Amino acid sequence: MSHPRAVAVLPRAVALVVWMAVHGCADVPGGAVELSWKLRAASGSSETFLACEIGLPGTGNVEKIRLDWTVNGVASSHEWLCSDDHGATGFELPEGVALLRVSPLCATHDATPETYTAPAPEERDVIAGNTISLGGVELLLEVSSCATQACICQ
Repeated sequence: MSHPRAVAVLPRAVALVVWMAVHGCADVPGGAVELSWKLRAASGSSETFLACEIGLPGTGNVEKIRLDWTVNGVASSHEWLCSDDHGATGFELPEGVALLRVSPLCATHDATPETYTAPAPEERDVIAGNTISLGGVELLLEVSSCATQACICQ
């Protein structure tokens, strides 16, 4: 009875060795970026984080987090679900000096700049095969006095 399993092990082992030979030493075309994020109320307790489903009157949900970059005059971006709390790009950023910016996205539109505060854009060197870590990024969201000022994702 164990004979069929033993026969199946050899082809799987050969396939693994071939895959590692083909993909294990592949050149990567650029650099990557990883980051984590938390949402916090712009006015409120400094100890309380917000969920992506804000749930406060006058606000909407933050659906995604976007990382924008410009390298050598070429702009691009990557988005993750807000609830992921962490994201990493592929090795898709071209080599050079990158300007990196993080912003929240609403379900139907970009969050307007007056409804959130993000860290200042960061300038980092992109090296093919290396990953840039932005660490933990905190986005401060406007979630109070929504009748008198714009709030996140209205």
